Amino acid sequence: MHSFDINAWTVIAWVLAAAWVAVVALFAQGIRKRSLLRPLTDRCEPDQLPRLSVIVAAKNEADCIESCIRSLFRQDYPQLQVIAVNDRSTDDTRDILDRLALEFVDRLHVVHVASLPAGWFGKPHALTVGMQSATGSLVCFTDADCVFQATSAIRTAVVELQRRQLQFFSVAARYAMTSLRECVTVPCCSEMLMTWLRPERVEDPRWPDAFANGAFILVQREQFDQIGGWGSVKTTISEDLQLARLAKRAGLRVGIAAADGFYETRSYATTRDSWNGWSRILKGTLTPAQLMITVMRMLILFALPLGAVLTGSLLTLCGQAPRWFTPAAATGFAIAFGLRCVLDVAMFRLVGAPVAAVVLAPLGRLFVMAASMRALFSHAGWVHTHWRGATYSAGRLVMSQSVTPKSPIR
Repeated sequence: MHSFDINAWTVIAWVLAAAWVAVVALFAQGIRKRSLLRPLTDRCEPDQLPRLSVIVAAKNEADCIESCIRSLFRQDYPQLQVIAVNDRSTDDTRDILDRLALEFVDRLHVVHVASLPAGWFGKPHALTVGMQSATGSLVCFTDADCVFQATSAIRTAVVELQRRQLQFFSVAARYAMTSLRECVTVPCCSEMLMTWLRPERVEDPRWPDAFANGAFILVQREQFDQIGGWGSVKTTISEDLQLARLAKRAGLRVGIAAADGFYETRSYATTRDSWNGWSRILKGTLTPAQLMITVMRMLILFALPLGAVLTGSLLTLCGQAPRWFTPAAATGFAIAFGLRCVLDVAMFRLVGAPVAAVVLAPLGRLFVMAASMRALFSHAGWVHTHWRGATYSAGRLVMSQSVTPKSPIR
């Protein structure tokens, strides 16, 4: 039929449709292979579990640190040591931790960091300081904005680590998305990272892929010390991921799992924090080549089908159908765009974002492209990365905000 004549746009449309079939297939394969943790419901047998130290680093976390600490002490894990490190906070974090230390006597150990030594970034240094007080053969690192929902969450992670004979284990975060901005940016940014980091390959020694979320990392103390601990990534952005990569290269058995009803952490509270935070993550996680490919892939696989469908459909409705928008080309572009929407729905459901927010996913991808370009410019040293009072250029700390920690109340 003449209406299905093959032209350049028809070829492009069906190449894009075929590409999206492959993308969706890879995504489905990764989801099938993922490990999903559900909190244990059986009773705890104390003699079956090793002593565990949990270390929480907090810098200006007065609005969430108490919820985190209390959720840790609701855990049913026996022989649990909790260490909270106040990392030069200028808000009420110190006072809150000191008050909680009096409430949880002999259970909560609080350490105050007054200054940052040269050659260190803040979080790796704070966690290293916390390690000096850890007495467990297992150590768990978590963030101050994490709240553990199930009382058996940590026990579940330890049992899983033992079952899979892992030495480095991370549980992916479930974000509390309280704003429309978070509901759109979190799934779009998460999808892009999953595309490159391939969590389903983490445990396979045949692949170099590694992944970790700093909100929950569980390690065997002896092997962790052997690879240099946090000191091995003391001047690294996205130190959690880099540490996982180092651990896997060193021969440690590394694993990752998703979780349901396990723990929840906050996304970025403001648009500025979101912009700086995701740019920092992308800068520390992906190479310049990967960032450039990300932008080009989004332009070709997302923007091109969307633009073709919208332009062709609108002009056709106005009675001015363009010659390139043949039925064959329109079908190919529609399939590509439809598969993009299917993947959006799957990703939003996966991270717990409301499916209704999918209609704004194009805005989320524009955010990803903009953050990727900023991360690319940061690699080149053309722009600075700002995070928590520090400024980084090309991955190096060039300016740290000078602050004076609050003095303890006497």
